[in-house]
Amino acid sequence: MQIKNILSRISDMTRVGQNREAAESAARRAVEAPAGGAASNSAAQARLREILAGYDVTNISPKAFSGLLQELQQASVLPDKDLNELFQIRVDLDRENIAPDQRVNLLEMYAQRVKDAERDAAGLEERLGALSAQTLIASLRRRLDWLEKFAAIHASPDGAAVNALA
Repeated sequence: MQIKNILSRISDMTRVGQNREAAESAARRAVEAPAGGAASNSAAQARLREILAGYDVTNISPKAFSGLLQELQQASVLPDKDLNELFQIRVDLDRENIAPDQRVNLLEMYAQRVKDAERDAAGLEERLGALSAQTLIASLRRRLDWLEKFAAIHASPDGAAVNALA
């Protein structure tokens, strides 16, 4: 599969299952919240659920994740700001030298990255400066939040578990 300019949106190249209800609630809000009008209607919500049902971020290859990003971009179900955050995950997979067909658990990967960054916050501040360290940790948390939302929606594509929290 050829994906043209999948990384062209990247401007900066630089809690797994702890609370399933919180992740499902966040997933419900992400799907139901207006996103610049794109995800505000039920058709966009259904399309987002349909796309995410086909991708398990706990067992996904970089190639498949690229396919997910391409589908999300083409469907216009998320705002560009959120898509850019997701494209950073793909960049991180490349940086880790993960083979295109190698399956990885992105939830575990990012939970560990957040944990490591928080544990080494002082070291990060020394190397990057306080503001840059805080920005990096916040960015890692946002990526993990997205992956938790995607996993919750994938686990319940019809929305039964997610909507039960409403």
